[in-house]
Parts: sequence; structure tokens; C-alpha cells
Amino acid sequence: MNLLDTGSLEVGYQATLPARHRYAIAGFDAALAQQARDATDSAPISAHGSWVSLQDVRLATDVTTVPVKTARARDARWEALFDALLLEYSEISCLVRQRLHAELPAYRSMSSEEMDADLRFEIERTLLSARAGQAAVTDRELAELAEIGDKRAQQGVPIEDMLRAWRIGVQVVVARAREIGARLEVDDASLLDFVESTLAWSEVATVKMAAAHRSAEFELAREAHERRAAFVRNLLVGDAAPADIRVQSGAYGVDPSREYAAIRARAGASSSLHEIERALGFQSAIEPRRGLGALIDDDLAGFVSEPPTTIVSGVVGIGPPRPLERLTESFRLATRALATADGFGLTGVHSVASLGPRVAIAADRDVGQDLAGRYLDPVSVTPSAQEILTSLRVYFECGMHVRRASERLLVHQNTLRYRIARFEELSGVNLRDPVIAFEVWWALEHQLVAERRPHDAEVTGPARAPRQRRPAGRAEAGPDR
Repeated sequence: MNLLDTGSLEVGYQATLPARHRYAIAGFDAALAQQARDATDSAPISAHGSWVSLQDVRLATDVTTVPVKTARARDARWEALFDALLLEYSEISCLVRQRLHAELPAYRSMSSEEMDADLRFEIERTLLSARAGQAAVTDRELAELAEIGDKRAQQGVPIEDMLRAWRIGVQVVVARAREIGARLEVDDASLLDFVESTLAWSEVATVKMAAAHRSAEFELAREAHERRAAFVRNLLVGDAAPADIRVQSGAYGVDPSREYAAIRARAGASSSLHEIERALGFQSAIEPRRGLGALIDDDLAGFVSEPPTTIVSGVVGIGPPRPLERLTESFRLATRALATADGFGLTGVHSVASLGPRVAIAADRDVGQDLAGRYLDPVSVTPSAQEILTSLRVYFECGMHVRRASERLLVHQNTLRYRIARFEELSGVNLRDPVIAFEVWWALEHQLVAERRPHDAEVTGPARAPRQRRPAGRAEAGPDR
């Protein structure tokens, strides 16, 4: 409904408005009449000395529309109440600002001029809508309210404080309405209608402001996360300048004077990077932080002040401690440790030092293929190749100790001795030679990696099912035949 509709207020109502509102309504009516005549949406019209588009006019007339059902709105004292409140809306905004400064610390850093501009808009829109007896909000008002909600988020005002500030504003307006209403002898029923209309429009307005505030908070959090992730990546790949390291590390709660160990982690089949991130302490907000993390090529990468003490699902490669300026050295070794541990199907936290020769086995595929061809291919032609090589691998894992290996294999010791002797016969080697034993072990470990990653390395020797992930272990010295 607009001011030209049958149910709109008569001209006598417009006479009760302050001059500036009478002029605005007259201009809006003229604009709508012109729109009906020439059916254009672009012709500008003058409204109280300023040029506005017909789109602006339509939005403004929605605000000032008064439904027919509010008969009390045509009462002279009801109108006089709103006239008095609208004349004092600047003073009311000052009272609201004073209370906000006194009760909400988040608002104390804002300038009075900035706050007054927003408060005057909020109070005037609330009064005009309450006067019309409607809770609807125009598109233009929604945009203005969203701008205020966005601005408060940018200013660091918590959403709870923003909503409380609006309630304080309503309290001040209602208190002033009661004072003026008593002076004008406005009846209690009319004052109750005023409060209900004010709260109805306020509910719609606060929902829009809160939505805009939450959206802005999410965007701010996303931007902050991206900046922190960029800082972590630059540290790990060596693109961070020393001056930036000192400034940004302090901003993110990281002590620039201590050393950190780089990490690179990958989730397993039954784990997630979120779980690894929590185990490494990346989600903790306690300062100084234990470390920071970011995604690099779908892996979780970052740095920690101390190795994790809790059980970490998935597989994590960790480098040696280094100053922040040299963290790229630690990250390079952490990457090698991750690639090696993942290639061997290991879980938990591993370093280059803890993995030992396996790092070289995973990196130097050519040597592994050559050794596998030399020692494993001659065995692969026999029907019992699978059980011979499996027994040999367990034999090495048990430190070349026959009794322990036979117990793990659930076979007699002599059976295991026969299989070892059969391998020596087919390959033409003697496992009592430590160099030969080491090379055979290297070939078996290469085969393990090749079977897990057939697209990265040629599979040499008899095929077998991939082994379950197992904790890293070192062979015990001394063959026991």
C-alpha cells in the first residue's frame, strides 16, 4: 500500500507531521503520479531539495505507509507523541550513545560522530515504522541495517554487544515516549501499541543486523585464516623475509626466539587431518602457541615447538628443530620422513633419523630394483616363492633370530631354516655375510614400497597382498641359524 491507495491517510494526517516529513511525502506522491503517467523508472524528482530516483521513492513510501487497521494512529495525541519523539531523535540518540559508552566497552573506541549517525538512522526508522503500525522493512532499510551489522563486526563489536546496544536504544526510546505520553495525556493502550509496534520492527531489524554481523565475522575469520596459512607456507618453503617473520610470528602468538620442528602429516583410511591437527596442538589458542599449520598439496604442514606426546592417527613426518628463519631445512626432512613412512605403511610420528636406511630405500628406486632383480627374481620362479620371501622378511624383522621368527610364523624352527636355505640355494648367496644380508633386506623393503605404490615403482618379485600398517622397528643384530 502507498499514500495514493484508498486506505492511506487523509491530507489532515500529513498536516500533523513536521515540515520536513510533509515535504517528503508530497514529493513522493508527485513522483508516483508521474510514474503512472509516463511509466518510467529513471526520471529523477525533487524531494525536499534533493534529487532521488523513483526506486528510492517507492522504498521511502513503503516506510511511511500507515495501515487502515490502526485507527488509533489518526488520534491527535498519538500523532503528537510521534511528532515530539521525531523532533527529539537527535537528543535521544545522544542519550543512547552515552549509555552505550557507559555499559558496553566495545563501543567506547568509536567516535561520537560515527555512532550518532547510525543511532539517528536506527531511531528515526524505528519511530517512522512504529507510527505506521507495520513491522515490514524495505529493501533499502535492509541494506542499511546490514551495513551497520557488517560495520560492527569490522569494528570488533561482539554480536551480543550489538544486540544489547539495540535493546538499550529501545529502552531509551520507550522511556522517553512514556514521559512525553504522560505530558500529552496519551492513554495506556496507545502507549502499549507504541511499544508493540516498536518491538515488532526492532525484531525484524535485529535479525537482519545479526545475519550481516555473522556473515562479516565469518569472512573476517576466513581472511585471518588465509593470512595465517600464507605465513606458515612462506616459512616452510623459505619465502618469508626475516622482518616479516618477527612481526607476524608475534601477531600469531609464536615465540620468534625459539626453535621449532617442521611437520608434514597425511591422514590414514580411518583418520582425518582434523584429528591430527588437534593432536599436534594447532587448534589451541593458548599463547605462546605450540605451533601453526596449513594445507600444502592436501597434506597438513606446519611447525611445532615440541614433538607430540599423544598418539597421532595417520602418519606424520617431523624434521629437526630449527629457528624460524631456517624452518625450510626442517620441512624438507619432514617431507622425506612422511614420504618414507607412508611408503612403508607406517603410522605415527617418524623422523629421518628414526626411519634410518628406509629413507634411502624409498628415495633411490633404481638401487632397489637392481637388488630385487639380483636376489628376489631367482626365487620368484618357484611355486613356494611367496612363503620363502614372507619367511625371510619376518626373519629379518626378528633380528635374524630363528626361534622368534618361527614363533611369529607359527612354524617349526627347522621349517624356517629350510626356507632360508632354499632362498640361499636359489639366489646363490650366503646370508651370514653381513653385506649380502643388508642387500637382501634392502631388496625386500623396496619390494614392500613398490607393492604399495605400483604407479611409482616397478613391482619386482612375486606379488603379494599389501601388508597392514605397522610400527617402525629395527632389526636386532646377529643371525641365529
